[in-house]
Amino acid sequence: MIICTMVLTLSEKDRGRVVSSLLPVVGSTRVQPGCRACSILSDVEDPRVLVFWEEWDTREDLDRHFRSPDYRLVLAAMELSLDPPRATFDTVQARSGLEMVEAARTPG
Repeated sequence: MIICTMVLTLSEKDRGRVVSSLLPVVGSTRVQPGCRACSILSDVEDPRVLVFWEEWDTREDLDRHFRSPDYRLVLAAMELSLDPPRATFDTVQARSGLEMVEAARTPG
């Protein structure tokens, strides 16, 4: 699994435009083969910061997404970032749930 995180810092004027342009991308991305999740997230500590977050099954699925017409809107949003956009692509080998917390908190 690959987790993609794109962090943008936007002016108040551009924030609404970026959200409006990316919401349709979120919907169409979620139904693409190999997409596990796609969301726009807001930083509660800094309202200028938006995060475009995705999870993909394989690199091939992600590469197909990068070549899609929708991804041009993501690239255009990056151009509006006040600071250089921060992008990370993390490969995850395993995922755990609350059982991990329970195991750590259970004595012995």
